[in-house]
Amino acid sequence: MTAPASTQMLSIEHAVWNWIETGPKRHAMPVGHRLVRGIMAGFLLSTGGCLVQILTADPWLAQNAAGLLKILQAAVFPWGLVMIVLLQADLVTGEMAIFIASTIKRRVPPWAFLYGWAITFLGNLIGALFYAAILIHFGKVYSDPMLAGAAASANAKVASINFLEIWLRAIGCNALVCIAVFQASMATDMISKIVTSYFPIFLFVATGFEHVVANMFLIPEGLLTGRASFGVGEYIWKSIIASFLGNVMGAGLLVLPMVYLYGGDEHDPALKASGELPALPSIDTTRRSSYAQDKTKPYTVDIESHGVAA
Repeated sequence: MTAPASTQMLSIEHAVWNWIETGPKRHAMPVGHRLVRGIMAGFLLSTGGCLVQILTADPWLAQNAAGLLKILQAAVFPWGLVMIVLLQADLVTGEMAIFIASTIKRRVPPWAFLYGWAITFLGNLIGALFYAAILIHFGKVYSDPMLAGAAASANAKVASINFLEIWLRAIGCNALVCIAVFQASMATDMISKIVTSYFPIFLFVATGFEHVVANMFLIPEGLLTGRASFGVGEYIWKSIIASFLGNVMGAGLLVLPMVYLYGGDEHDPALKASGELPALPSIDTTRRSSYAQDKTKPYTVDIESHGVAA
């Protein structure tokens, strides 16, 4: 199904069902394809993380203009996710939202999300570690002030924060990340995809929320400097596990209300196209709300032939 050329945005119901139907498509995708898409996403997101770390090279900003530094970092980081959206790579944080929606609607078996998340998580980790270790560390890209900044940033994300704080920050993070990706999935032109995905990511970085894949680059990069005050075990426990669990809850924070509001069978584009809409409840039509009546109206927008990224 394709959208009219003049249409710049899908209906919210179409976008929700696009996510629901993406789950079985991902589940049926060859493992190699899913892994490579995950590697691409980990690599691309790390490009934004690298820009964030470069800004820490100036200690004056951190000491005298911490708020300005946060804004500058937030301004450059989202371009990694923009590339992910446009190139249709896969972040495990986006997969969380997709498979929650598909599992609720019984489009995939109950274990599909664990299988899918594991593959994409591994791909993200490979891509992020390749960028951090091979390109940045062994490529000796960073100057000494950049190395000091990378270590300080990593310490702030692990050594100076506890499990609960990371978990809570991760909830806020993935709610915003999933909003960014969902909004981009509603857009049908490139400029709209860029704009709609940019600002929620800007907000999560400026706020200081925690993203499990972003930390796959930022924290190992700090460890590789040899100046971090924590070890790999503490990183896995306090960052990977805490942020992963929080990111899952953040995805649910967006997806559950969206599926409840807009994921009913009466909004299923496939049923609408075939004319096999479910019967409305037998109620007094004089008391039926305008909202219930609106559900029966046909769509004026069609789904563009593109998938859901991130």
